[in-house]
Amino acid sequence: MTATTLPEIVVVGTGGTISAVADARGRNGSGLSAGEIAAGAGSLDGIADIRSCDVRRIPGRAMTPPDMHDIATRVLAEVAAGCSGVVVTHGTDTMEETVYALAAMLDVDVPVVVTGAMRLPADPGHDGGGNLRTAVVAASYRGLAAYGPLLAFGDELHLARWVTKAHTSRPAAFASPETGPAGVVVEGRVRMNAAPDDSDHLGLPTSLGATRVELVWIYAGADGALIEAASQRADGIVVAGTGGGHTPPSVAAAIGDAVGGGTPVVIASRCAAGPTLHDTYGGPGGEAHLRSLGAVHAGRLPALKARLRLQVALALGRDVHEVFPR
Repeated sequence: MTATTLPEIVVVGTGGTISAVADARGRNGSGLSAGEIAAGAGSLDGIADIRSCDVRRIPGRAMTPPDMHDIATRVLAEVAAGCSGVVVTHGTDTMEETVYALAAMLDVDVPVVVTGAMRLPADPGHDGGGNLRTAVVAASYRGLAAYGPLLAFGDELHLARWVTKAHTSRPAAFASPETGPAGVVVEGRVRMNAAPDDSDHLGLPTSLGATRVELVWIYAGADGALIEAASQRADGIVVAGTGGGHTPPSVAAAIGDAVGGGTPVVIASRCAAGPTLHDTYGGPGGEAHLRSLGAVHAGRLPALKARLRLQVALALGRDVHEVFPR
């Protein structure tokens, strides 16, 4: 690249609020293409040369792991074609899941940045244009490739592993409770607060459509019924346990039966931050007991991300014990 050549950034559209248009009944659907979103974002002149394509035009609530696989495949194709970076526009409902799925499936030498909007394009204070500009600036900074896929929102850059949607409706909807944002974009420049973390990359499976992983949330009074039901259909189960990764005794018994029957079970925590414990509690349903039953602990990985990691690992035929921290 010469001093006068701008980076080529590909905007991959998948739908969501950033693309929504009002229909005749006042409802909003995913209508704008990636090219139309980029054109309406305000001037990106002097930042990058923009090229666009669409993989989906669906709301975030409709996103599935097979859709995420298609996004990853398209990103790989664009990188192979020589782009300098990729921005994925996405609905916010499941954005934290897609960015982590991309982190698990992609290992590329250009930045990949996921963004979207909380306010509709016709609303006052629409944030889609500003978020897209932040994402394009980030995707133009070659050094961000080492961080894996990032989520850009409200001038902040978040690591895929830690980011979550922390509010249902505010423009500042995303946070990383465990670490805070990894960086920011200020005056058109990237400022990073943290060094790259360990890679979450596992590999790109042929498909995610044939692999089913269920997420079971633990609450006071839960029994083993959902674990028993999930083990009849799922290829794997992630349990969002209480505290450091705990379950009621009856749930623990069902976990033991599931593992004994050949269904891998990963224990995460339902807490917003902090790792699963290892050897603090050993009674029925404590983390040491669950581990003795053959369950695998997710460590610091949140439950939503652990579900996607398990799904990708199983689709790749990987040993579950090897892809989660001990």
